[in-house]
Amino acid sequence: MANCFENVPHEALDFCPNDEISSGVSRRIFYTPTEFIDKMTLPAQTGDYASRVTIAEGDLLFKEGKTVKGIDVLVDENELKDLFVGSKGNLKPKSELEIYVPGLRAEVIGFKKTYRNVPMVFFIKDANGVIWVLGTTINPAYMESGDGTTGKKYEDNSGTAFKISANCGLLKYAGPLTEAE
Repeated sequence: MANCFENVPHEALDFCPNDEISSGVSRRIFYTPTEFIDKMTLPAQTGDYASRVTIAEGDLLFKEGKTVKGIDVLVDENELKDLFVGSKGNLKPKSELEIYVPGLRAEVIGFKKTYRNVPMVFFIKDANGVIWVLGTTINPAYMESGDGTTGKKYEDNSGTAFKISANCGLLKYAGPLTEAE
């Protein structure tokens, strides 16, 4: 039997307790249908830990006239998760995004209706400035749910809670994002 771990990196995962690490995601996330992406080169499974999950700046190109669009989300109501699913010895990566879009509005319901079954890629900037990619052209992200509500009481939130998931782990994007006008 071949040694499967011959060239696997073996690195320390250091953390300095004095480093400030913030929780949460930015108030604006970005999305695009996979159909708008011309090229998405996934990271090679070689090198150090970080390079195995980082899409380099030139490795993501959009078709002419296409790019990302933004979604404003409610502060402190959003979460990005990188998970494992499956059973021990056969774990697989999965990623999830839960967002709350404020206001039960026609635009939000229209977005939900339009993109409910469309393969997409989401770009989420976390509170530390890192841009995370949820979904790829090979394993796109899909909406799992989109529950809209007016809220019952005056102090309740009105809006839509979306859950979006992809059958792949999160990737880091090292390039810039430019939103379409």
